This record gives sequence, structure tokens and C-alpha cells, in this order.
Amino acid sequence: MLLAGTAAWWTYRETIPMLTIGKRVLLGGLRFLSLAIVLMLLFEPLLQREGSTTTDPVVAILIDSSESMSMADSLVGDSALSINEIASTLSRETRGMDARFYTFGNRIESVDSLEAIELSQSRTDIAAALSAIADQLSDEHLSAVILASDGLFNSGTNPVHVAESFPVPILTIAHGDSTTQRDIRIVSLVSNEIAYSGTIVPVQVRIRNDGFSVGQVDVRLSTGSVVVDQQSLNLPADGGEITVDLEFEAQDPGRAEFRVSISRFPEETTYRNNSQGLVVQILDQKKSILLVAGAPSPDVSSFLRMLKSDDTAEVQSFVQSNNGSFYEGELPTDLSEFDLILSVGYPGPSSNPVESKRLTDAVLAGTPFLFVLDRTTNLSVLARDFSSVLPVRPETIRTGFIEGTLLQSPSAASHAIFNIEDRRDGSMWRRLPPISLNESRWATSPAATVLATTEVRGIPLGDPLFVVSRQGRVKSAALLAFGFWRWSLTPEDLGPEAERFKALFANLIQWLYATDDDRLVRVQPSEREYAEGESVILRGEVYDESLLPVSDASLSLQLTSPEGQIFPYEMQSRGNGRYSVDIGSLPAGMFSYTALALRDDTELGSDTGSFSIGRRTLEFRRTRADFDLLAQIASRSGGTALSSSQTDQIGALLRALPTFVPVTQASINQSRLWQRYPFMILILVLLSTEWFFRKRSGMV
Repeated sequence: MLLAGTAAWWTYRETIPMLTIGKRVLLGGLRFLSLAIVLMLLFEPLLQREGSTTTDPVVAILIDSSESMSMADSLVGDSALSINEIASTLSRETRGMDARFYTFGNRIESVDSLEAIELSQSRTDIAAALSAIADQLSDEHLSAVILASDGLFNSGTNPVHVAESFPVPILTIAHGDSTTQRDIRIVSLVSNEIAYSGTIVPVQVRIRNDGFSVGQVDVRLSTGSVVVDQQSLNLPADGGEITVDLEFEAQDPGRAEFRVSISRFPEETTYRNNSQGLVVQILDQKKSILLVAGAPSPDVSSFLRMLKSDDTAEVQSFVQSNNGSFYEGELPTDLSEFDLILSVGYPGPSSNPVESKRLTDAVLAGTPFLFVLDRTTNLSVLARDFSSVLPVRPETIRTGFIEGTLLQSPSAASHAIFNIEDRRDGSMWRRLPPISLNESRWATSPAATVLATTEVRGIPLGDPLFVVSRQGRVKSAALLAFGFWRWSLTPEDLGPEAERFKALFANLIQWLYATDDDRLVRVQPSEREYAEGESVILRGEVYDESLLPVSDASLSLQLTSPEGQIFPYEMQSRGNGRYSVDIGSLPAGMFSYTALALRDDTELGSDTGSFSIGRRTLEFRRTRADFDLLAQIASRSGGTALSSSQTDQIGALLRALPTFVPVTQASINQSRLWQRYPFMILILVLLSTEWFFRKRSGMV
């Protein structure tokens, strides 16, 4: 300031022409202000302001709105409150506080008030609701959570684990009746989710009796109005359980709906748990098998007998003669109609290269392939034409054979093909008659799995004997020996070993036949079965021919209702080849859908499926409220467990919590004055004004 004042005084102590003292003071003042501001900004001054903000505590109120709470309402006594009365009391006790209201079940929803709560959610996930609150209010001063529930969770993880690390205390309000209720219910239902047509599917039903002494219960398994199996049995003792085994025959391929129901007894707490739905995906088990043989042999007859003993297999056999033709005529024109190709000794001495190429093309297109070596196999042609589809190839060809046996590899016991009796007992193969092992040296492909090697006179040679492979769309297996017919014509004392081989061969055929999910378009519902009122979400994936995800496709969906009405939808891309659509709630019934993916008007693929809408019984499988769980949640989090009649104590308990206090945060704000443009404008204005008056006064 002194420097600026001195410079201004020096400049205007004498002027030409000489000005009055007033004008010199004015011009000097303008010069002083402009210089002072410039010098001040060169020293980079900071303007610092201190302040504080106070944040009130936030209380989150969670009300269980699942269907089981309606049952809890009907069980509470006159001294206890209903869930709506609990909600009303909570609203009154937290008046004047920053309270946030939520309802939860299988999802959590924010609500403006707790009036007229609708108890309709079909599942209860307490852990997810607590975690969601902690995430949503992580940036606010959350001081406590109030949880009103019957403690019956049936989805998600155990909420006690979440409570242990919860950031604030949880005050629980127990609703319902913790005493055992009079009820006969289905506790669990166990069955296969996937079955094959023509097979018998078992259904195991576990039934519990609470509160009834004697009686007989009828258990029925039905589809639609048709009862497919039923049993009548005496009730177990009070508090006991009994298991009932039912069954049904899987018929037409597709999605089949069944329902298990038990008879109703007077004075049961609820009848909602007296029945439960069951959905089974039935697959077509009929296998169309093409057997191609290089020449007649005992192995050909043996494998044909085993295949024809399977009611689910349809076999067409073609055996080659010496002149290269087949005794049964020409091979079928369309080989893609077959589900499996079995080659026994093919290619033989007179095999046609054209036929060999047709077979390999069919395998490369996705038809599973099983090769069994024979004495007449032309190994040179095999190496030339079939190496691309086999898990092994002859590296050094020798025509000789030596007797030996199968040595099970360590990895075989864990493979699905060896799912047989005494699967870990590899010595059983030594008890069977010896088979003929080819002396050629074989090289396995990178994707091959060696399930068995060769053994001669008790000495393991390590050469591959039983090899399988799954690479892309090609699924193949090879048995590099001859004489398996001996294992099907054994004396009586070797009957168990022979049966194990037949089971092994059946597993091998099934493993080859079972297709992998290589669909380019895959659409499926988020749930196997939806409850009425639940939002139906379908998720899809789209891939190109290289199985790379496609994110820019147009994936359209046609939904067919039980009445045959068709509703179109467009699935939205979620990136990385994923798509989804939220259809919303639908009425009860079975719905089917067809999805079609297009890109640049070119069809990429399609998919079909179905799902069902019905009344779930999950919320009624337990009728006794779990107050112990609510007490553990409160204890682990540092909160308090209350009964519904103690709800009016919530206000006092909240105010007594050490976390329920306002939080004051100090704040310091700094402004860099040399970066403020108004000072630049002010300097320019001062200098311009000074220059204006100098010109008016005739100064140079």
C-alpha cells in the first residue's frame, strides 16, 4: 500500500499543465487504487470463511409386507397390535424426526406413509432389505433402523450375519404368535427339475403335523384335474414328520406342471401350505442312432444287442461288404437326422472316401460320434479322414493285436460316464475276459480326456484305450480295442462285472447324446415360477457363430397367454450381449414365448420357453413366528427387541441411543482472490477512468 501510495503521489505532485489540487487528488487516487489492487493480487491473497452445518439423525422404518404377515395378523391376541396398528404407532412415535418409511418382502419399496399396508409380497428377504437400507442411506446420518416383522425369512442369507456388521442399532418389533400352531403342512418337495420322456420320476413329499393327535392324511400328485398318484397314511405324532414317495411317468416333451396336495383338517391355521406346485422340464429321450460297421463282427452284434435293449433308442445299422457296399443298402441321404453315429470298425478295407466325408461332415456339424476299433479297421484311412473328429489319431500304425485289459484312469471315477456301481474299483475290469489291443501308437488331441489305458499281464502300458473329447460342437469318444463281445457273454459268476460294462456303455451313449447349450440366442425367465402380482422379467443372451456376444441385435419377443393371445415385446440391450425385458405382473396360468434375434435384417437365431404364474405357498410353510431371530438381530446390532405391545416405547428408546444425536460439521471455504475476474474488470475501469480525465485535462 505504501509503495502504491508513493508512486501515485510522485506521479501527480506536479503536472503539465498544472491542475488544481482536487483534480490531482482524484487522478492520484485512481492511480493508487489500480496499483494497490495489482500489487495485492501479485501476492495471491486467500479469502477464508469458516462455518458449520448440523444434520439431524435419520431413522429408517422397515415394515414386513409379505403374505405371512397377514397370517400373523390373524394369530395375534387382543392385547397385541395388528401390523397396521404397529405402523400407525411408529408414525406417531417418530413424528418430528427425520423418519424414512419402507416396506419389504422379496423387494424393498420406499413409501410416503405407513397407512393401509398391503401384505402381498410372496417372499421375505430380511438380509437384502437391511443391506439395501445401509447402501441407500450411506451418505446420510442414519442413526437407527426399526424392523417390524414376524422373523420368517425364506429368501437370501441369514439376516443375523448382516446385523453383526450393521453400522447402526436395529430395533426389532416382533409380530405374530411364537407358539406352535395347529397345522398340517407340506414341509418340502423334492423331485428332478429335468426328466426324460418315458421315464418314471420320483417325487418325495415331507409332511409335518403340529397340534393334531390322530387321523389319516391323503397325499395326491396331480396335473390339471388328473390325479397321477396318491397315497393314504396315518398322521405322524404331534410335532413329527413323515415322508411320502410318489411318482409320475414323464410323457410329452416340454414343461409340465404338477401339484402335490394333502387333505385338509378342521381348525388348521391356514390351508395355503396344504399344496405345492412342481414344474418339470421333460426332454425327449428318443435317440436316433446310426451304426456303421466296416465288416460283420461279433462286436457289431454285441453293440446292436445292447442298443436295441434300450427302449429309448432307435437304431439303423449299415454293415459294409467286401465290395464296399452296405448289406442294408445306401446310407441315408440326410445324416443330420441322427442323434448319434456309432462306427464299429469303420472305415473298413473297402470304405468309400465319399461316404467317409459325409460322416465326418455330419460330426463336424454337431452329431456326436463314437468309434470302436475292429480287426478290419483301415487305420491309414482312419488317420486321413477321421482325425478331425476323433479324440485320438494313429501316430505309428501297426496291424498286430495283443490280448490285455482295461486299466481305469484316476480321473475316470469322477466322470459322468463311470457313474456305475463300485466306480472306484478298477480291479473289476481285470476279472473280465481279455480284449484285443491294437499295437499302434496313438496320439490324443489337446481336448481329449483319457478315461482308461491298456494293461497287459498286469503291466500298465499307458497307451490310451478309452478316450472322450468335447471341443466346440464336436463331441466324440473312442474305444481302441476289439473283443468287447466277450464281456456280454460271460459265465454266471462274472454277471455283475458284465452288468457294469452294460451300464458304462449306456452312460457313454447318454453322455454323447446329451447336447450342450450351444444356442446362439438364449432367453429365460428370472424365476422358474412366479406368484400372482410379481413382476415377470425375461433375460436373454445373443451370440454370433464364433460364440462372441452381440450387443447390437434386435431381440423381439412374442408372449402367448393361456387363452392363445399374443403380445409382442422388444428386449432392451444391457451390453455385452445381454438383454432383458420387464413384462410386469400377469394373471395366473402357463405362458409361452418365442424370441427372435435379428441384426441388419439377418436372423441370428431364436429360442422358445415357458413359465407359469400361480399362487406361491412359500410364505405359509411356517406358521410359528420366529421371535428368537428378531432378538438375535437386535442383540448383534446393539439394538433392542420389542413385542408389538411395546411399540409405544420406540420414541424413548430412539432418543436414548448414543447414535441418535445431531451431527455438527465444521466447514472452511477458501477463495483465491487473484483468480476472480471482477478484480481485472475493476483494474481496467480504474485505469480507463484515469486516462479519460487525463485527456480531458490536456495531460500527455
